[in-house]
Order: sequence, then structure tokens, then C-alpha cells
Amino acid sequence: MPSASVAPDAPLERPAPRWGTAGLVLLGVWSALLAAAVALWVFAAFLSGSAGADRGLVRLVGAPFVLVALGLLWWASRSARALRQGRREGWTLLLLLGGVAVVQAVLTAQAVLASSRTSGNSGAGGASGPPPEIAAGLLAAIVLGLVSVTVALLARRSWPTTADPADDQAAAASDDQR
Repeated sequence: MPSASVAPDAPLERPAPRWGTAGLVLLGVWSALLAAAVALWVFAAFLSGSAGADRGLVRLVGAPFVLVALGLLWWASRSARALRQGRREGWTLLLLLGGVAVVQAVLTAQAVLASSRTSGNSGAGGASGPPPEIAAGLLAAIVLGLVSVTVALLARRSWPTTADPADDQAAAASDDQR
């Protein structure tokens, strides 16, 4: 006798109660980081007491990144809404942000380690390696990225392929006709 989760008449339960909270928390963390980055750019570009040429360069170079960050904040709000409504596409942003964070942190760590090795060899007795703040920040980015990817993958895998039981019955009926 099949269990209730395998029986064709059993309603498909969305895993949102199990994974939705973790997804919403992770989206909140990423949104807070993006908002902090935008606020830091606004401060550096418009409110700091630095010279005019420096501010112009910060505005010019930082503006595209701020536009991307604002787009990601909009996408995060849409993803949070999708997760609250129990839709599977809410996990896509967490996969993207987590993957990009891991790759970028690893590449940055390699560059920082390479530069600290070359500058560390010229010093007589100084400790080689990156400053602890940089190492901790890169490690935190890698951990946050890995947690985001893991939660999103596990949540997507536990999601039913179709959200509507009527769609499952229609697909089963079309398979029977073949």
C-alpha cells in the first residue's frame, strides 16, 4: 500500500513552511548587505569631505554597481513575495547571489594571498598573509554564499515539479494515453 505522499489523490504539500523561513532570512541578509553598499556609495560620492575629483571618480565608477544593487533589491522583494506565496521561482536569486559570492570571494582571496606573499617576502620579520579583517570578510562571504546555495538547492529539490495537483493528474492522464 503506497504512503500518503506517493498516492495520486494526496495533495501536494509545499515545503515552504520548512524552507520558506530560511529563504526569507537569507533574502533579508542579502538585502541588508545590498542596501548598506548603496548607502556607503551615497556617503562616499556625495557626503564625504574628500576632494571633488575623488568624489567624481567614485560617482562615475560606483553608479553602475549601485544600479545593479538596486535591481537586485527589487528582485529580492519579488523573490520574497514568491516565497511567501509558495512559488518555486523565489529561490533563483539565492542561487545566483550565493554562487556569485562564493566565486568572487575565492577569486579575491587568491589575489589577496598572492599580493601578500610578494609583499611579505620583502619584509624582514613581519607576518605574511592578508590582514585579519580582509580574511574574515572573505570567509564570511564564502560561508554566506555556500549557505545560500545549499538552502536554495535543498528547497528546490524538495519542491514538487508542478505546484497544482490538477496538473499532476493531467500529466498522468496524458502519460496513460501514450
